[in-house]
Amino acid sequence: MADEMIDSCPLVELDIGDDLGDVSAGNLHALIQEHESDVIGPLWLDEIRTAAPRVARRYSPSVYARTTAWNADAIDDLVQDVVERMMVKGQAQYICDVANDFGHARALIYRQVRMTLIDRRQRTAIDNLFDRAVERLGSPPFDQVKSRPRSWRIDGPMSDPAPASRRLTSSLAALPRLPGNGMERASAIWTTETLSDALMLICGAVGEVDEPELRRILEESLTVFATAEVVSDDAGTEIRSGELDPGNLTMANEITQRLLATLTLEEATLLAGKWIGDSDGDIARRLGVSRPTAAKYKESAFAKVRDELTEQSEAVVGYVFARLQSLVIARAGGGAR
Repeated sequence: MADEMIDSCPLVELDIGDDLGDVSAGNLHALIQEHESDVIGPLWLDEIRTAAPRVARRYSPSVYARTTAWNADAIDDLVQDVVERMMVKGQAQYICDVANDFGHARALIYRQVRMTLIDRRQRTAIDNLFDRAVERLGSPPFDQVKSRPRSWRIDGPMSDPAPASRRLTSSLAALPRLPGNGMERASAIWTTETLSDALMLICGAVGEVDEPELRRILEESLTVFATAEVVSDDAGTEIRSGELDPGNLTMANEITQRLLATLTLEEATLLAGKWIGDSDGDIARRLGVSRPTAAKYKESAFAKVRDELTEQSEAVVGYVFARLQSLVIARAGGGAR
């Protein structure tokens, strides 16, 4: 029994009319006869092998093939999966039953390739992060501006819209990340707090961000996580503070806030640039000062951090550094003034 019905025209649904090739020379009767004798024989395999690369090129190999490219091996694996799907789920028989002509049969075979790819899709850490981001954008300080597609901005006066820059993606990539969780679950990438900082940075940079652009920005910023397989849910989305007890956690947050209050804009910009990976010369140019002056900002910023953290435990130091890194990069606009 076929597990799906296809009432609408597959050519419209798949947008593959140009890929079907010349169907006038095809023989539907030969396909049906071969199915009756061999189930999936050479004629069917030839059609599937032709369809597989034409359909697959529209799908990311990292997500749908667990590889970096649709090479010959990846296509062969896909062909085998399509054959298995068509046999186990009775789709070859279904095609024989409903196809009006050879072109219709070929379009239905292409659909089977597409459905096989959908079955293969692996949810990634970026998918989970995107869902968390959309949920976070549903509450202050963010406002939803449009609904199709959804878009958001920071509540208040709106900055001029601007395209996402390489500087923005570099800044997001520099935000502190959570460690991985072994093979069972993919990393959540960012804590809830860092995610909020990232969204403030994104909206501050582009003015208004919609769903497709948000996903693209996250993927470009965090390509190392884009192919990570997720078995179940995120792990560790809350702040990881080592062994901090409530008292030390309160103290660590107070230290972080004091540092943010005492760091000048120049010092914060300097620290953000260093965390992003800028050279001293790049930072000096961003600040519009000489390299010796930028070096003085660096020394004064480092001195303030040392003064606050010298006598603190390793867990407190790690926590403060992670929060300070996230907040400074976000509030300094990614190190740009």
